[in-house]
Amino acid sequence: MPKRADCRLCGSRKLTLFLDLGKTPLAGHFPTKNELGNEKLYPLEVFFCENCTSVQVLESIPSEILFKDYRYLSSVSKTLTEHFTAYAKDIYNRYIPKGGFVVEFGCNDGVLLKPFKALGATTLGVEPASNIAKIGREHGLEIINDFFSERLAERIAKEHGKADVIAGNNVYAHIDDMDGVTKGIKKLLAKNGVFVFEVHYVASIILGLQYDMIYHEHMMYHSLRALKTFLEKHGLEIFDVERVPIHGGSIRVFSCHHGEMKVEPRVRELLAFEHENGLDSINGYNKFAGRVEEHKKKMVANLQELKSSGKRIAGYGMSGRANTMLNYWGTGRDIIDFGIDASPERFSRFVPGLHIPIRPPGNLDGIDIVVLLSWTYKKEIMEKEKEFAKRGGRFLVPFPEPHLEP
Repeated sequence: MPKRADCRLCGSRKLTLFLDLGKTPLAGHFPTKNELGNEKLYPLEVFFCENCTSVQVLESIPSEILFKDYRYLSSVSKTLTEHFTAYAKDIYNRYIPKGGFVVEFGCNDGVLLKPFKALGATTLGVEPASNIAKIGREHGLEIINDFFSERLAERIAKEHGKADVIAGNNVYAHIDDMDGVTKGIKKLLAKNGVFVFEVHYVASIILGLQYDMIYHEHMMYHSLRALKTFLEKHGLEIFDVERVPIHGGSIRVFSCHHGEMKVEPRVRELLAFEHENGLDSINGYNKFAGRVEEHKKKMVANLQELKSSGKRIAGYGMSGRANTMLNYWGTGRDIIDFGIDASPERFSRFVPGLHIPIRPPGNLDGIDIVVLLSWTYKKEIMEKEKEFAKRGGRFLVPFPEPHLEP
């Protein structure tokens, strides 16, 4: 696959490598039994742009490979469903007129569009994964099965009118052609409309040691500073920002056509926070890389010690994050007997590269230790699997430092 030589946001070639997680398979592809052994490996390297301070993976794997067969369902998580229900209510009350038009690109199974529609908004989703788009349509949503682009934005505006709100949650970091998508947002957004999106926050990754969030479909790791500069290039302005706890620490960014909204103090305050924590300098990222290597050593030592003492171990939450961790640690079936995941899209499939089988919840008989790979959903998973804990099972939580609970 081609590798970019320039920054996706500013076009600069002043890119410095600071973290190398080795060659890994695509985190979003969960092979069937017949596909085992055919997974391709790609370098997973992270770069810092010396010009605009953005952080990114430079491997340019086509979106058709990354997202056309996708196995992530947002609605299987109670935490996510509650989050997006509250999110929709907040945005609807603040920015959407009665019967207003909402477009969400990367809408997944409609976890955000459903509450918007229930509130009275007119909704339209754009989702490239055909299997996921089908599920959303079965929920009564209108979804275009395609990638959002400038051309598609023009078509939507012509057929439906301009959007009062455009949303893009956990997707604005998944895009190689950031300029093309953002031109589309600019054309589709109504004069006083709002483009609102959530992305995992680079500060949460760096300060919280969350290297498990790094994989090929996450092409960008956004700071507010880099986003501000990029959106201004396209005539859009960030007027507000919120830090939200979902996915271990995200930011919700509110933007508009330049000059249409009053810029809130929180924008200036978060920019100052980033500077104070060294997120605009390569030095902070180099220190992060050293901490990642140390964490790997500790986690592998914990797993090997537990296995050598005769413990049977299962992984829990076989997401893209889990795939990054397990492949970087080199932890396969010699350590992990099987994985558990709540998404039916992953049942009877395997962890790519390592071939750990994936089963639905309720399959922890005979297991002593659960590695909590979806550690950001610790409370929800522990509640779901409380019978496992009652019979003496324990959870190995990887972050912020490997430790056993209870």
